[in-house]
Amino acid sequence: MAIHCLVIGVGKMGAAHLQALAALSPDSLTGWAPGSRPRAVEREVGGAPVRRDELQATLAAVRPTHVIVASPVETLAPIAIEVMKAGVKHLLIEKPAAMDQRECAQLLSCAAETGAEIYVAYNRRFYASVRGALAHMRAAGESIESVLFEFNEAMPAQGPNAPPEVSARWLLANSMHVIDTAFHPIGLPDIQRSQFQRSGGLPWHPAGSVFVGSGNTVMGVPFAFHANWSAPGRWGFEWMTPSTRYVFRPMEKLSVMRKGRFDLEPMVLDDEIDSRFKPGVYHQNRAFLAGDRAAGLVTLAEAAALIPLAQKIAGYPES
Repeated sequence: MAIHCLVIGVGKMGAAHLQALAALSPDSLTGWAPGSRPRAVEREVGGAPVRRDELQATLAAVRPTHVIVASPVETLAPIAIEVMKAGVKHLLIEKPAAMDQRECAQLLSCAAETGAEIYVAYNRRFYASVRGALAHMRAAGESIESVLFEFNEAMPAQGPNAPPEVSARWLLANSMHVIDTAFHPIGLPDIQRSQFQRSGGLPWHPAGSVFVGSGNTVMGVPFAFHANWSAPGRWGFEWMTPSTRYVFRPMEKLSVMRKGRFDLEPMVLDDEIDSRFKPGVYHQNRAFLAGDRAAGLVTLAEAAALIPLAQKIAGYPES
């Protein structure tokens, strides 16, 4: 089957998708966005055309088989629904795809009605560091016995450069990247066997600024987490096996601590692809074009389960 790709949105993430897709050489590749900004992106990806007409006109002209929706967060769900209703069957929507359960239900309903296959772009699962650690565990015949993670958000006082409704749910809109990556090999928390606490608040994120919790996942793996958005910090997580502590700080890198030692040893990674493209995007997009769910693609149903988890951690109202 011929593969015709359309990337909707050509900001930072859209450009990253276009660059990776150009290297994957689909039968055709097009970007779409309104305004004058796409001109720089068109040159950056080596001439892949970027259209600026109405989206429906682009869909009719390009007739894409695969669409990546990389528009601003607050527009992801409505644009994805428009694309599905136009007949596109294969979609990759930037995270988090939906900002609440209502939007997610609309996406799920539209996908069921149209027969579309939807994935959500949690590209950090595809980092060389993550893939390397999992491969190392398999070779050692070990599995993850416990997990520790942090999702600190270093922000200016005014908060992220996003609409207020997105900033107010920033844990779902942004921090969920690290949370999904930390949990994906071991399952999400078992809510009945887990505890979540929060305190504080920020002008742009009144739900809280300090988040702590612990418990067990649905696969029975213990976890603990911490974040303080009022203090310095960064994202990071650690996977513990009987012989090794795998440390992802920053997440693109991997260090290990061996049993009986205290020093951190950098692990050599096959990360040439992650150095050429935005880390994780090339391998994620290759899996998307191939429909290779086993490679780690996040289904819409899996992404939907992250929304109530965000509500538990951050105290967002159910919707």
